[in-house]
Amino acid sequence: MVKKEVRKERKKDDPIKVKIDDLYLSYSSPAEGADLETVDEKEAEKLRLEIEQKILESLKVINEETLQLSEFLIEDKKLAKELCRLIKPILKHLNISFPIPSRAIPIPEKSDQIILNEDGHLIFTYEKGKVNSKPLDEYPSEIILIVFLNIIPKLGRLLRLYRKKVGMRVNIFEKIYRELDNANRAFSNSEVNSGESLGGPKPVEENGIKKILFSKK
Repeated sequence: MVKKEVRKERKKDDPIKVKIDDLYLSYSSPAEGADLETVDEKEAEKLRLEIEQKILESLKVINEETLQLSEFLIEDKKLAKELCRLIKPILKHLNISFPIPSRAIPIPEKSDQIILNEDGHLIFTYEKGKVNSKPLDEYPSEIILIVFLNIIPKLGRLLRLYRKKVGMRVNIFEKIYRELDNANRAFSNSEVNSGESLGGPKPVEENGIKKILFSKK
C-alpha cells in the first residue's frame, strides 16, 4: 500500500505535467528552471515548440488587429468630420440649436449647459460665466458621436414639422397659382374676342371693295 501511494504521489508531481506558464518562465529564464532537469528533453522541446507556436499565433492576431484598427481610426476621424460638415448647413438653414444633457458628455469639469448652436459650435457653459466653444469637428470622435446620438431624434421631429410647414405653403401657392392663371386666361380670351369684333370685319370689307373695283376694270 505504501509503495502504491508513493507511485501516485510521483505521478501527481510528474514534471511533464508542469503548466505551460511555468514552463515558459523556465524557458525564458533557464537559471531558474532547475525543475526542467528532470523533464524528458524531447517532451520539454515539444512543449517549448508549442509555446512558441502560441506566441506566433498571438503575434499574428495582434498584427491583423493593428492593421484593422489603423484603418478604422482613419475612417473614424474622416466620417466624424464629414458628419460635422453635413450637419452645419442644416442647422444654419433651420436656424436651430440643440441642448445636450450635461451628463451625456463625460468631461473633467462639470458644465451647467451644453449647446450645439446653429453655427455648428459645441458650447460648454460653466459657473461664473465661463464659456468654452469651438467647432464640433474639433472635438474627439467620442464626443461627436454622443452629440449626434442626442440630436438625431430631435432633428427628425423638427424636419417633419418643417416639411409640413413647407407643404402647407406649397398647397396655398398652388391654389393662388390656379386662380391667377384662370384670371390671365380670362383676360387673354377677352382681348381675342374684342379684337375679332372690332378689327375683324374691316379687312374683309376692304378686300370686298378691292374685288369690286378690280372687277369693274
